[in-house]
Amino acid sequence: MDTVKMLRLISNETNLQILSILKSGSFNPRELARILQKDETDVSRRLRLLERLGLVEGRWIRIRGRNVRVYSLKVSELRISFEPGGVVLQTADRVRYEVPLLEGRLPRIGLFVGRRSEISKLASAGESIIVIYGIAGIGKTSLAAKVFGDAFWYQLSEVDSFDYLAWQLGLFLNTRGYHLLLDYLRSGNREERAIFELVLEGVEETRAKIVFDDFHKCRDDVIMRLVSFLSSRLRSGKLVLLSRERPNLGLWDGVLYLHLKGLEPGDAYELLRSKGVEMEPEEFARLYGVTRGHPLALNLFAEARKGTPGDVTNFFDMIFAEAYDSLTDDEREMLSLMALFNEPLEYEAIKRLYGKKNAFSVLYSLLRKGLVERSGESYFLHDLIRGLAMKGIHGDEGGYYLKYAEYLLSKNSPDDFIKAFRYTIRSGRLERLKDLTEMRIRRFRHLIVDFPIAYLRVLSEAEGNPYVDSEIAEVHFQRGFFDRAEELWLKVLDRLGGIHLANVLSYLSDLYIEKNEFEKANEYLRRTEAIAESLNDPLVWLWYHMERTKYEYYTGDLDEALRSAMREMEVSKLLPPDPEREVKVLFHVGDVYCEMEEYQKGVEHYLQALELALANGLTFGANMARFELSKAYYNLSAYGKAAELAGEASEYFIRIKNYRRAVDSLSYMTVSLIGLGELEEAEQTAEKMIALAQSTNYPLAWAGYIFLGAVKELMGVDGGEYFRRGREHLRKYEWLYDAVLHELGRVFDVEVIHKDY
Repeated sequence: MDTVKMLRLISNETNLQILSILKSGSFNPRELARILQKDETDVSRRLRLLERLGLVEGRWIRIRGRNVRVYSLKVSELRISFEPGGVVLQTADRVRYEVPLLEGRLPRIGLFVGRRSEISKLASAGESIIVIYGIAGIGKTSLAAKVFGDAFWYQLSEVDSFDYLAWQLGLFLNTRGYHLLLDYLRSGNREERAIFELVLEGVEETRAKIVFDDFHKCRDDVIMRLVSFLSSRLRSGKLVLLSRERPNLGLWDGVLYLHLKGLEPGDAYELLRSKGVEMEPEEFARLYGVTRGHPLALNLFAEARKGTPGDVTNFFDMIFAEAYDSLTDDEREMLSLMALFNEPLEYEAIKRLYGKKNAFSVLYSLLRKGLVERSGESYFLHDLIRGLAMKGIHGDEGGYYLKYAEYLLSKNSPDDFIKAFRYTIRSGRLERLKDLTEMRIRRFRHLIVDFPIAYLRVLSEAEGNPYVDSEIAEVHFQRGFFDRAEELWLKVLDRLGGIHLANVLSYLSDLYIEKNEFEKANEYLRRTEAIAESLNDPLVWLWYHMERTKYEYYTGDLDEALRSAMREMEVSKLLPPDPEREVKVLFHVGDVYCEMEEYQKGVEHYLQALELALANGLTFGANMARFELSKAYYNLSAYGKAAELAGEASEYFIRIKNYRRAVDSLSYMTVSLIGLGELEEAEQTAEKMIALAQSTNYPLAWAGYIFLGAVKELMGVDGGEYFRRGREHLRKYEWLYDAVLHELGRVFDVEVIHKDY
């Protein structure tokens, strides 16, 4: 092993996250890139390095005529020994060396004095919710970082959204050994209550600590609801909120409120002396009388070192003015450009914005003077400093925003894309939105599903632009607001061309299929086909064939549906590999075969989908394949296989709180068990369905009563009351009631239900 290279690799947070994720299963680079919100090329490069150093192993798997490389963890532990001859790294079964995964996210603590009583109170707190509040610059962040150094740290802002936070929490909990939240999000599920429950379960199981910094800036209602939800339920984990005002968390027990004030006089004096400031007692008393021990004020005073406070109307203005006067022109320039941004900036971003060779020395000087702070690998100005530094801004603000947007796009991740979109809008260069939206369509297709609220907030800043409005419509469509999506798409349709027009036309086809307006759907399908021929773009052809398959399937022309589904498979091979998309296409083919009652062919394609999903770590896709297989095997009267696969799928879906899919799986498991004559187990699964019906009111779950009635009859017990309850609950869903009886009819004489109940 190359020891130096190994140490460098394992000290990198992204590499540690990759290793942690691989502990939960095998993944391909594309899937890891999506989970980490990183560039796939960068993830592939890291995997190759980790493989060369023996930490992971990759293997080629032949899937549907393609070679797919997947990676898994090769070692579970790494031992670092300091020997007389140097540092030795070895894998070991018993010795554990933990590298702090979260060090890069935690704020860096510089000089820290005092706060002994506060540290003691926080360290010994038995409460699960801790609120530290106080005025700006009073030291809330430094105190929390000192006490909760192993916490998940999340800096809130006015533009934060719950969907992005959920992904970050999922990734964090995955590194702690809890995988269900990340599994749930990867599957495309977004039910608020389910995510809340998974966050709670993950934090409790791992005894994790979560810190929300700048909680007073939060404007997202769902994040606020999450905090309220956790406030009344956390027991083993901890939630720490840092805020300028005391938040209202209700009357829950188990909340510790700490109102942070200035340093004690002795600690304030120690802070000044550590900065090289010597003062007479009378001078210090006057200074302390004005600052009340405010740490940031004392730091600024120590940097300015001019005059005495006297009777000052605005101490911060005076001290900052003195500190600002002592800066060089380069320092002022960097301070002013950083003041334009409300978020921490990475060094590479600052270097690009600043544009001079002395960026490192200037930034270091500002950091040493206390005017710039550091959080992980990023740098930022305190809000008080930013407000004062903004007065010195001059020049092209839009140019800075555009440069920063270009830097963010170079990072090639969905989160950075959303930020780049926002700063492009702020730059005023709205003509660039056309290219940005095309980038989203081609490169970040999942973004709208993964981060809908965050993206919608940014898009709302440029409403009226046709490319932006078409994106807003897509967000509405994915969230189920079909009427809003339809109105916007029809409004902008004539103002779009190329890939943008093709995207909208294919979505309108999908929308009208969902609304059962098949004549309109066919009209837009024809238009999609025409633009596909014009552009000759494989991606557009794939959209067209996917919608054509769906249209023919629902209108009953199964031969055409099958031809279209086969074309999906052919076109998909012309695009860059995407296992998730390929699994979906295999499902389409399998579904058509099963609808044609060619169940064995359906099984073949579902098995291919299962193999592909397992090879690429697509847990949700694998369990969807198990569910689809259970239906096909049930129709082939292979009840044992059907019950086994449906049972595996239902367990997974229940764990990730996807109760709809869980009920679907349980229903096929129950009827399969009835077919096998395993009535006691069938009774238990029917009761699980009823319990889910009572908690979720999902319509199909009420069929559990009908299944239970059938089981009772087969046991020689009167099942009439259960049949009646099931019939009553499904009265509004006649089609569903008929479908339940149709499936049950393979293993039970449903005439019993019709005749007597």
